[in-house]
Amino acid sequence: TPEQVRATAAAFRVYLSAGPRDADGDYLVDHSVLTFLLDPDGAFRDCYGRSRTAEEVARSVRAHMDSYEPLPPARGE
Repeated sequence: TPEQVRATAAAFRVYLSAGPRDADGDYLVDHSVLTFLLDPDGAFRDCYGRSRTAEEVARSVRAHMDSYEPLPPARGE
């Protein structure tokens, strides 16, 4: 929902702004240009902006993959 998108953007401190609609009802969205790395548990691990090279991102992702340890099961599971 739009409310969920706004809440997620706020949680990750992402900027977004929908522009005015044109005659066809279309619009552009201005937004942050970031890629977020989440682990299999959904936990935030890193954030990559446009200044990071592909090699830097690959090294970071590999390092996070190599050091990943799953969260323990929640109590009662």
